[in-house]
Amino acid sequence: MEQQSSHPADRYVAILLMLSFFLPMHVQVLVLFPGCAYFVYRTIKDNQTTPRSNYLAALSLGVLYILYLFAPFFIPAAHLQSANSLRETRVGYLLLPLVFAAIGQQKLKAIFSQLLYFVYFSVGICLLANAWFVVHFALSPGGFKGVNHVTYRIFFEELTQIHPTYISMYLVFSIGILLTNAARLNRTIKYILFYTLVVLLLPLLAKSPLLALGVIMLHAAWLKRKELIRYKCLFLGMIAVMAASYLFIPFVSQRANEMAGITASVKQNVTDNSIHERKMILEADLDMIKRYWLWGCGPGKVRYILRIKYLFYSLYYGRDVGAFDPHNEYFYHWLSFGLTGIILFLVSLFMHFWSAISRRQYLYLYLLLTMCITFFTESVCATQRGVVLWAFFTSLLYFYNKPAELEE
Repeated sequence: MEQQSSHPADRYVAILLMLSFFLPMHVQVLVLFPGCAYFVYRTIKDNQTTPRSNYLAALSLGVLYILYLFAPFFIPAAHLQSANSLRETRVGYLLLPLVFAAIGQQKLKAIFSQLLYFVYFSVGICLLANAWFVVHFALSPGGFKGVNHVTYRIFFEELTQIHPTYISMYLVFSIGILLTNAARLNRTIKYILFYTLVVLLLPLLAKSPLLALGVIMLHAAWLKRKELIRYKCLFLGMIAVMAASYLFIPFVSQRANEMAGITASVKQNVTDNSIHERKMILEADLDMIKRYWLWGCGPGKVRYILRIKYLFYSLYYGRDVGAFDPHNEYFYHWLSFGLTGIILFLVSLFMHFWSAISRRQYLYLYLLLTMCITFFTESVCATQRGVVLWAFFTSLLYFYNKPAELEE
């Protein structure tokens, strides 16, 4: 039986787990995994047990990693280093579900109850980055002359060591936390945090997380449809903030105006903006899928083949277009392991969505929407930050039996 008391240290370790997502990657590992191990130890020490079915579920959620685990034994030596790198990067994909399967409900509750600190840390790191951005260029000899949205995004990533798309996912997930799990917050503070998150998100203008936010807000409006008039200030305020950001934050209008050239010739404008690059990347990915749709080409060989492919793209366009990974999580698994890989990945996603929807866990659903929409434009789990963000929070929300979230 679960003990209802908790150790005073549980809260502080849970806060450290939230902080770990904003630390340099090597430090993140040193904080995250010992923190998770602490909660496993506390579960065992308190003589709590977890159902054996938890471990079967964990294996099912992370089954795709088993393919990455054994792939190096079946690929040419020339691609072994790349395959081993992917195996190390994605270890959390299976390890974290197994860890959370071993943590008791009272300890999961201790972690879940500190989710607001993820919101606070998200706001804090973005405010610090933006403040330093303003100070840095205000004091530079050229001032803000020539500074654009590309400069801003590069500066932001170099300072925080977090890619703008990932911090955008953090911000959208934080908004989801405020919408579903911030009952103890003062209403005014909640609104201030909400609009601050939106304002911080817009200059980064990562398209997929913004699209996910739109879907989340529509779902939230649907849930509150019977009393939507009470929340009109929230939705109208959000529209006003977005309009003001477009008018007064130049990076927002610059990124938005990239969309105006979406129908232009890619050959003439392929390196001009991210929209044209995305069209080229999609074309390359689809051509790869046609060639390797059944068996894949192996996880260590995907980027090697793409580098060769982009060399020919550079020759065709008459300019260096660089080289990209698939920039699509679904395609990455499909190209790596063929139909087996994409089917296993979709099965794990189905398990998550089924769990979230059947239990009416809307924060869980909002996390899945944020990640799965971004999967269409980024190889999110090809990096440690992406793997940890996905595996940590989906595992926490899958195994924590929180009471269903009902409409108020």
